[in-house]
Amino acid sequence: MTELSTDITTSMRKGISLGFRTYFKSFSFIRKNKLSHFYLYPILFLVGFSVFAFFGINYVVDVVSPFMNDLLGVDSVPGDGWWQKTLSVLKDVGRYLTAAILWVSLIYIFHKVSKYIILIFLSPVMSVVSEKTEEIITGNRIPFSYRQLMRDIIRGSVLALRNMVIELLITLVLLGLNLVITIFASPLTFISTPIVTVILFFVSAYYFGFSTLDYASERRKKSVSQSVSFVSQNKGLAVTNGSFFALWLMIPVLGTYIGTVVAPITCTVGATLAYLEVENN
Repeated sequence: MTELSTDITTSMRKGISLGFRTYFKSFSFIRKNKLSHFYLYPILFLVGFSVFAFFGINYVVDVVSPFMNDLLGVDSVPGDGWWQKTLSVLKDVGRYLTAAILWVSLIYIFHKVSKYIILIFLSPVMSVVSEKTEEIITGNRIPFSYRQLMRDIIRGSVLALRNMVIELLITLVLLGLNLVITIFASPLTFISTPIVTVILFFVSAYYFGFSTLDYASERRKKSVSQSVSFVSQNKGLAVTNGSFFALWLMIPVLGTYIGTVVAPITCTVGATLAYLEVENN
């Protein structure tokens, strides 16, 4: 049992070290091998996605606000008396406040799901980046195939959706557990909340790393279960690579924008460099 624990610890330590080394190596690798043009694709995606999200959120707010106002009873009050005018002002404030809360709530949801939308829509770009990285390292020319590209897109999308569902289930369980602790043992909330927050960060990072490592697995015709097995054996690597992805997206306010441009390319290059090193060893 002690030997097994030691092996797991050693494997995690090596994976974390490899993840750090290959991630920071990715910047010089991208610059040296003229792969910087791949950053243009996330920028174009981000512009289109932001415009769509802005108008989409405004449309939802416009549609839902009247319903919420009727439900909460914030219609204008008839009459010219000072009391009626005061009530009308308060209800006008309530109407704007309802729209503002809806807007903020939808923005929050947008930021929460944006990471998986990024993984789904940028999967073709990330797949090509991974392929180019492997070509440069191994010297083996990988012929372009639209059929293979479509397989990569479908697999990347399915995998992102799979990981999203698993992560959401884990999140709900942990948040539910934390809620129970809050209700029945509130003093422990000051301990449980930070622990749950840290666990959720690493769960998210693990699935980010999973996605970036899977492109190399797919090229080797590995099934999803075989890819799961590879990532399970290299948890330290997956978590470390995915942590950088998650940290980019966590930058206050600008994370969704700067992170969306930088993280998919650098993390995919880093993951591919690490995958090849694990494979060679």
